Amino acid sequence: MVSQTEHYAAASTSDGFTVQDAVIEYVITIPDSKKRMVHPELMKFSRWIGPSNTLESLRPSDISPYSETFGASASDTNKQRVAAVKDFLNYVKKKGYIDISLAPHIRVRKPTMNAARGGAMRRRDTEVQITQQGYDEMVNRLEQLRVETLRLAGEIERAAASGDVRENSPLEAARENQGMVQAQINRLESTLKVATIIDESERRASDHVQIGSWVRLTKDGTDMTVDYQIVAANEANPLRNKISDISPVGSAILGCKLGDEVTVKAPAGEQKFTINSIF
Repeated sequence: MVSQTEHYAAASTSDGFTVQDAVIEYVITIPDSKKRMVHPELMKFSRWIGPSNTLESLRPSDISPYSETFGASASDTNKQRVAAVKDFLNYVKKKGYIDISLAPHIRVRKPTMNAARGGAMRRRDTEVQITQQGYDEMVNRLEQLRVETLRLAGEIERAAASGDVRENSPLEAARENQGMVQAQINRLESTLKVATIIDESERRASDHVQIGSWVRLTKDGTDMTVDYQIVAANEANPLRNKISDISPVGSAILGCKLGDEVTVKAPAGEQKFTINSIF
């Protein structure tokens, strides 16, 4: 007889292992004493990310906005919620289901009132440079989320008609999902409102690394080369070699020219690279 753990471990070897699959597998492995708190939080996280999304499709820009659901309070409850999601993301990384560590992108935000107000003003007034591909992906995602709101509205209507609204778990879950989806819609609409699509002809005519540039780097003292595209933070996807302009590598090479040697300061220490190609 095959146990549940063995069943999900076997399923994980196939393509398309979903967020929901991973949550179910992970919850089976944790002590019963933790499940009461961890399981609801991970189900909430799964619904927010999209339970049918595959693990391999996740990127930091998908994960980090979930931190906004914690608010700005460093309460014990929020710390436990953060720990639950971090432990799950560390688990899927350790199991090899994802190639990059996503856990560091989950945290409780602790802005001061002035910083929060100033940050909001800057976000409204600041242009966001994105590639045409990134813009198209955001528009498509926005349309998917709008369709999802219609589906959730139907769920809410059916759940509300099914019984006492004071003790109606399906209704509560549907309303929670609707709020999370709407938060994602608001974030995408805000980004697209201030988005400026990069002019590819102007970018290619420049001899400097800009947002949108593809760059080939060689690590000093080795023959190892790697290609990166420099993009805005909300378009970053390390799995597709798209790195943020505020990442250690991105910020180090932004504005540099062909042949320049750059020093990247990373948590693992300083590394030196040479820019071999800009395309």
